[in-house]
Amino acid sequence: MTPTEILKRRALALGFDAVGVAAVSPLEAVAHYEAWLAAGFHGGMDWLASEKHVARRRDPSLLVRDLRAVVCVALCHAPDADPARDRRLGRIARYAAGEDYHRVMKDGLLALERFVQRELFPGSRSLWWSDTGAILERGWAVRAGLGWTGKHAGVLSRERGSWFLLGELLVDRPLDPDPPADADHCGTCTRCLDACPTRAIVAPYRVDARLCISYLTIEHRGAIPRHLRPLVGDWVFGCDVCQEVCPWNRFAPPARQARLHARAYDGWSLERFLAMSEAEFHAVFATSPIRRAGRAGFARNVCVALGNRGEGAAVPALAAALARDPAPLVRGHAAWALGEIARRAGPAAGAGETPPPGAERAPGAPPAAGARAAALDALRAARADADGSVRDEVEGALRAAATPA
Repeated sequence: MTPTEILKRRALALGFDAVGVAAVSPLEAVAHYEAWLAAGFHGGMDWLASEKHVARRRDPSLLVRDLRAVVCVALCHAPDADPARDRRLGRIARYAAGEDYHRVMKDGLLALERFVQRELFPGSRSLWWSDTGAILERGWAVRAGLGWTGKHAGVLSRERGSWFLLGELLVDRPLDPDPPADADHCGTCTRCLDACPTRAIVAPYRVDARLCISYLTIEHRGAIPRHLRPLVGDWVFGCDVCQEVCPWNRFAPPARQARLHARAYDGWSLERFLAMSEAEFHAVFATSPIRRAGRAGFARNVCVALGNRGEGAAVPALAAALARDPAPLVRGHAAWALGEIARRAGPAAGAGETPPPGAERAPGAPPAAGARAAALDALRAARADADGSVRDEVEGALRAAATPA
């Protein structure tokens, strides 16, 4: 067996679902990436445009001297949703429903790196990455033959769809490269563009992160723009819509790594998430990707999800957050959510009217008129909030509540 064959066999034995080797030469994806930055599509992720990061993406030999090969691996995560769990917790991107994939990838890639340095090529230099450094992961994965770039800008495979994660091992020894992906198999399909709630896929292969639900619920640190909040739906961390509609995902295999299977979070709900303290947040999500959003960012997302569901049963939790949450960001979004619930209930709801879709009365919840009154009471009390941004949200919510649904 050649060194390349031996390495690939070890990678698969370590639990990776696919492995390929990319030849080291200028990457076609660099021009696309720099045009994406020039358009400002990276939003508030300023580090992506830093001189150091851009230089390393242009030339990965800045990471490993005398770089000769980029080994790319794929790790499948669960492709199936759990509607009952989504109903209880809000929607979480499937890659993030289990253990943090950085931890899972790290274990596998570290083991592969040790094998290369100690057994395959003693004395060699290598470096592993998995969404943690300045490298164009998708570009190298396409070069290594793991798939092609889909119109949603993710990597697609005929065997695995797109429900998989990427990792790399940069090696300073020669390996036999795989042929790049032979073609773009998206054809004339535009389902991902058509389905994106916020129209973040502004053109095939081109995503404006500033509109993307994944960016808004994970990387964005401030208030979610008001005009985008209704489009976020009940996603509380990430978004899978463009992948859910992709025909190639009919072929996605189940996750072999049990650590990536969705956690149940028994006993938790959106309302209980909203009452989390900082310590509880870090304890519950200690090994989850969700900790990336931070306690305030996650609670902000929960408020938006509850507002979009429009259910009166959420009013007590939202009113408590508006009155007592330490973060103005959370209080402001709780105000918006209360305004949405009050708006959907309507001034006459509960007096013979049928609540609007999404605002059905939950068992034990107050009637719509009672929920509306409680929401308005909480908003009026918050007019005295010490933070000006919260007061602005409160007034906007009161105006919204006065607008017919």
